[in-house]
Amino acid sequence: MTVTSVVILVAWFTPVLCVAMIVAGALRARRTTTRMLIPVPGLLIIQITTVGNEGTVNEIIRRIRGYELAIPHEIWVVTEPWARANYQGADELIVVPEDFHCKASYKARALEYSRRLRAQRRLNDFFVKVLFVDDDGVPTKSYIEKVSIADFDICEGMPAPRTGYGRLLSHMDDLRTINCLYMCSVFQGIGHPIHVHGEGLCVRGTAEALVTWDYQMFASEDLVFGHMAVLKDRTWGFIWDYVEITSPFTWHDFLTQRRRWLWGNIHAVRHVLPLRSSLLLIGLYAYGIFTFVASTLGIVLALTGALRLPAHMTPWLVTSMGLWLSMFALSGAINSGGGGSKGIRRVAHVIVAVLLAFVTSAVAVVVQVVALFQGNPRRFDVIHKTDPKARKPSLANVLRQGAAEPVVLVPEPVIPIPEPVESSSDFSQDAVDG
Repeated sequence: MTVTSVVILVAWFTPVLCVAMIVAGALRARRTTTRMLIPVPGLLIIQITTVGNEGTVNEIIRRIRGYELAIPHEIWVVTEPWARANYQGADELIVVPEDFHCKASYKARALEYSRRLRAQRRLNDFFVKVLFVDDDGVPTKSYIEKVSIADFDICEGMPAPRTGYGRLLSHMDDLRTINCLYMCSVFQGIGHPIHVHGEGLCVRGTAEALVTWDYQMFASEDLVFGHMAVLKDRTWGFIWDYVEITSPFTWHDFLTQRRRWLWGNIHAVRHVLPLRSSLLLIGLYAYGIFTFVASTLGIVLALTGALRLPAHMTPWLVTSMGLWLSMFALSGAINSGGGGSKGIRRVAHVIVAVLLAFVTSAVAVVVQVVALFQGNPRRFDVIHKTDPKARKPSLANVLRQGAAEPVVLVPEPVIPIPEPVESSSDFSQDAVDG
């Protein structure tokens, strides 16, 4: 057997490893939710960081209020002075002062300001937890209940693009769920994440006070925080539950989002993360690209007769392909859940997720390559959180329908926010340390 054949077989049998990791991660998460528990925290702060997405933020708040949580909690909305809006139902509206400066930029700067504010108010102890929610997703009730009592300094679950699932771009996010199913469930579960996502990140007050968000970064703040937490010996965990997110509505926004993630990660690897974390992240990217390229090359060689394998391997290869497709089926089943689709419609979503498996994988790789060649945006480009093609409902129609709290669809522009210059902070170091 040639070296080329061996390389291709390694790529073709990767799904077997991935499915084994999913099973291991599920078993680990089950142990977490049955044994590694603490009493209900003294306070759970659910923080939504936004730049003016009034409609989606109000809907998130409405959903969370509708859960009627028994956990003592507050909802904080953190925003910029130039992006104020009419946020309804929040306990705290935190506006980051224009003259607040720290090492971090953009969203990370806002997170650092809110952290220092909590420290000033003595809300940074062991019995306080902070659940970070993006302005395009909402955690399920069971997710909030699980992370609040999980005995970890930091934990998170799975992003599921359930809002408007069924659009082509929402299926392009199926791979995000799959990656979290086998990567996050295992590595967060054993206490050393490789990839970290911000949706639903839940942090103990003492951990946030120790780790902080104050690093030289313009994006990928969740990745940096997660790895720095490991460096400072904080405990990590994974929760098998979902944060219901919204996929980009246009290809332009899809590319903008991925470009921000990629270059935020590159910046973190080059300038912020420790060597061990950087090598793990580079290895993750490299193996993902290798798997797709080698698998695709193997298919071409097999179809042209240039690759010949022993006949007894055929059943094993078919099994591996079946496992690969089953991961997309599982992702489709998860992402079409949550009440958005049922019966035949949900089955159809699962089938489409499987049929688009190769396209989804190809797009993930191509977008990374395009984003790499586009270069570093050096800013935090935001995208639309609602469908820009949807018509804004008129006030007359809203009143006629009897809606008490209309959710207005306000597209969020792509805005380059001026990057702050590092200087002394507004809070004393004593307040920061609590």
